[in-house]
Amino acid sequence: MKKILFVCTGNTCRSPMAEVIFNFVAEKNALDYRAESAGAAAINGMSASENAIKAVEEIGLDLTKHKTRFLPDVNLNNYDLFVTMSESHAQILESMGVPGNIIRVLQRQTNEDDKYDLGIGITDPFGGDLKTYEKCRDEIYAAVNALIKTL
Repeated sequence: MKKILFVCTGNTCRSPMAEVIFNFVAEKNALDYRAESAGAAAINGMSASENAIKAVEEIGLDLTKHKTRFLPDVNLNNYDLFVTMSESHAQILESMGVPGNIIRVLQRQTNEDDKYDLGIGITDPFGGDLKTYEKCRDEIYAAVNALIKTL
């Protein structure tokens, strides 16, 4: 089984949502992949944010048992692919010795009303209301489906 590590900043919002969404979609499609997550600035052992838990619960997924992991404490040799929420997270992985050819930035659909929106990365919902987290969840879900087509 191949392993993917989703990476964001605090490992309380985006990467845990990506982890459970990816694992759900991968299982549904009988893919030989399993995802985990970590944060570049995480404090080990914290729970997912309340709104992240609620946002994925609305689509039948569970983040209540999630515990944050600090990226430098994770054995990066255990992963076949790294998927980040932003370009800066990808740069952090490269600075830690991860080859660029196994790092991808999760791509969201562009906002067609914003000519400067390149669709790169997932917007951080940290501190936002539930609607902000739901929007983030939906961006991640669409991006994960697009990612799976490339595996």
